Amino acid sequence: MKMPLFKNIVALTLFIILIIGVLIFPIPIQSNIGSGDFRPYWSSSFLLRNGQDFSDLSNMDSIERSQTNWRESYTMSAWFAPTGNLILLPYTFLPFAHAVYYWLITNILVVFLSAILLWQRIKIHIWIPLGVSFTYSATLVSLYMGQVNTLVMLGLSLFIFFSAKKHDFLAGACLILLTIKPHLVILTLPLLILNTIWQRKLKVFAGFMSALVVCALILWDVYPRWLNSFWQVITSGMSSFREAPTIPGLLVHAGYGHGKWLWIIVLSLAIIIWWKLKNKVNQRVLIDTTILIGMLVSPIGWSYDQIILLIPLLHVFEWMVSNTLTKSNIMVIAFILVIVNLLSFYQRTLSVSDVWFFWIPLVAVIVYMFSWKQKHMKISAQLLCNQKRFVEKRH
Repeated sequence: MKMPLFKNIVALTLFIILIIGVLIFPIPIQSNIGSGDFRPYWSSSFLLRNGQDFSDLSNMDSIERSQTNWRESYTMSAWFAPTGNLILLPYTFLPFAHAVYYWLITNILVVFLSAILLWQRIKIHIWIPLGVSFTYSATLVSLYMGQVNTLVMLGLSLFIFFSAKKHDFLAGACLILLTIKPHLVILTLPLLILNTIWQRKLKVFAGFMSALVVCALILWDVYPRWLNSFWQVITSGMSSFREAPTIPGLLVHAGYGHGKWLWIIVLSLAIIIWWKLKNKVNQRVLIDTTILIGMLVSPIGWSYDQIILLIPLLHVFEWMVSNTLTKSNIMVIAFILVIVNLLSFYQRTLSVSDVWFFWIPLVAVIVYMFSWKQKHMKISAQLLCNQKRFVEKRH
């Protein structure tokens, strides 16, 4: 047996043993790690499994206090779609404390897999997407809170990966994960669907619709009144005061409550712009730009939802590694992103309202636009240089 093959077998065996050990023998963790937002998600899914109204606050309060050891004076609400409930159903068969542990492990694996999938075009320096993802403040807070926003990032990562591999049906089916927290992809999902229909990628659309139908059938079987409950979740979320880290959040904070509907105007404009450029649209750039703008105009959300910004930012890092940016540009971009991340860590220690994190998507937009422009300027310069050399050789 060759040594490299033997080493690979040993490494794989040790990895499998480690995973089995982690799953069978849970490591004790601090009680509040991974339980914050996971509590209402788990409680809502628990109610769904038992055929009860998961939008009813009295039901939520009862489960949170009896099953999750909740002692605060208020009741936590679960603002996510029933597709998220389906993902969490297996965890409701475990005691809450055990479910928190296993969800934390799941979340770490989800972020790990998403980072690797988004880096498939480069396939070198894999430590870069992993390092960026796990040092990003929004990622760490999401893991700490037990968030499900990571599933939206996984859905888009899988979509990008399967699209590149020409597995259109699977790519479309993965879009179902985007419906779990649709405010993260408030522009991205509708424009992606429009773009795939226009490009006649009917397998993508069929995959998405098939996944929707399967989820709906399961939900009707488990809890026939799930649509009514979901509508109550939507209306309660949109009608309440929300200081989201977005422009609408700033408007609401300033007393302009109607500002939360800004996203409808922006979505309409985005569709018009897409229609004019529909034959020139690059799918990955469409995803990046709609995420960036969407995180500026979303009517609801929290600062850790900015984990979705990793998708366009990792694309910038991809340009940095693939030599499509100059060294000076790379240094400037890296410096800005490091400073922004450090400032976001510091801001979180101040316990300020989430609305004051609105500046992070703004910086991300500027960094992305600057990187994209510099990339195209360098490519144009290289093409011009090659043309000159070709002309000189002919003469």
